[in-house]
Amino acid sequence: MILNLSNTVFAQNEEVVKELIVEEVINRTISAKEKHTYAVQLDNGMAITGKVIQIGIDLVIDVYKPNGELLKQIDSPNGKDGDEPIDITANQSGIYKFIVHSLDKDAKKGNYALKVDQIISLPENTKRITKRELPTETLYNLWETSLTDNNAIDNFLANQHQRHIIEPIEGDNDNMLVTYFCMPNHNTEYVMLSGGPDFLGLRFQQLPSTKLHFVTQRVPKDARFNYGFNYFILDKAGPNGEIEYRDVIHAYDGTVEMPNAPIQKYINERENVTKGTLLQTLIKSEILDEDRRITVHTPVNYDSKTPHNLLIVFDGESYGARPNRSSRIPTPTIIDNLIAENKITPTVTILVWSMGKRSKDLVSEKFGDFITKELVSWVRSEYNIHPNPDKVVLAGSSRGGFASSFIAFRHSDVIGNVLSQSGSYWIKGTENENHWIYPEENGKLINLYKQSKRLPIKFYMDIGLYDAGASMLGMNRQFRDILELKGYEVDYREFKGGHNYVNWRGTLSDGLIALIGTE
Repeated sequence: MILNLSNTVFAQNEEVVKELIVEEVINRTISAKEKHTYAVQLDNGMAITGKVIQIGIDLVIDVYKPNGELLKQIDSPNGKDGDEPIDITANQSGIYKFIVHSLDKDAKKGNYALKVDQIISLPENTKRITKRELPTETLYNLWETSLTDNNAIDNFLANQHQRHIIEPIEGDNDNMLVTYFCMPNHNTEYVMLSGGPDFLGLRFQQLPSTKLHFVTQRVPKDARFNYGFNYFILDKAGPNGEIEYRDVIHAYDGTVEMPNAPIQKYINERENVTKGTLLQTLIKSEILDEDRRITVHTPVNYDSKTPHNLLIVFDGESYGARPNRSSRIPTPTIIDNLIAENKITPTVTILVWSMGKRSKDLVSEKFGDFITKELVSWVRSEYNIHPNPDKVVLAGSSRGGFASSFIAFRHSDVIGNVLSQSGSYWIKGTENENHWIYPEENGKLINLYKQSKRLPIKFYMDIGLYDAGASMLGMNRQFRDILELKGYEVDYREFKGGHNYVNWRGTLSDGLIALIGTE
């Protein structure tokens, strides 16, 4: 390159500009008052790389664009010695100036060596920057293939059964990299990921010059969680787009199961295990003034002469209450398998249907009265249930975990065990409710248990590490701590997952073994 610098004039203490040449090493002495100026001509998209090696003086490098605007000040936190790396990509065509000087006006004279390693062409710089910016080799190879193959993205998506891939991280034995991908609508302003370790969401970025969008997440090898994509839509109206209006579309749901995720050994039917009996029925409730639907599961070879545990589970529709239909948590199958392996003692299970009223019922004292005064009495009249409260388990997830703990608190003479899966202990139960992510006050149950004497209740609690921060994980830990300080027996566990059934279907058996296990 030939630079026309002969007519350039600089301010006092600046030298005549010297051209930067690849692999030339410039060794110079500099004082606090001096500024050494260098220049190179770059086309838009080209790059220059190299370094200034400081020897006894702390220097900075001011980089100016062809229009005179300061592009960057290079200043590493390494004091008087060490390298100041140069890696500048041109975003205008023309002459770029590099001014080496010290910010310390009292600095003594020192030396430096300046070396240019490369001046990189636009095509090579494009590949270099893209490889640096893309987090995985897979994404880079896909992008590079797309430069010459118009069908590369479509072919990639056609070969994927889910909208994520899991890849190892070099040197990391505990985590792997999960890459999520999608092709949003043409009017999508941006895409957000929900689920996984970053429960508040991650924003997708576009694979350069393609229609594919992606985001990556470092995930422990023993995690399991649901995730989803939300498209944030921007539409415009008017001759010149004067009107803008936005919407959100939930575009996709998937499940990540990492290689070492806990085995959920009890959730599938087994050929060698005989099923128990499911009976769907209605109970007339005077307290609720309604007919309440329930499903009763009795174990295989139910013996009316033998006292049984009683397990009552909320959100029955999700926990297997519909005979001959799949469910998010196949409680009857789990019970059958646990009994077949002699993991729990004989148990009659009542699956209480929500009937569209869960939000109201599961925080209601009246609903708790129905459970303890009507439902338990009815079950005892129909089946041989052990008379002691320590053989009765109340179970539920989310609000169901709250309800189990609340009802047991008010009726510990009937309920002796609580199985809480990601219990919503942030709930205050007032008109001025806590914020669901960042509660300002303690939840209702935390204060109730804190202020009361110890009750004869045994607890199993679990919660996901990726579950809504302070309101869920934080409040569960706080509730656990209060119970333990009060002297309650608490089996507390955390899993690497979120607020969803894909985890609860596996931990239900853990809770049952902890509360009514044979050992």
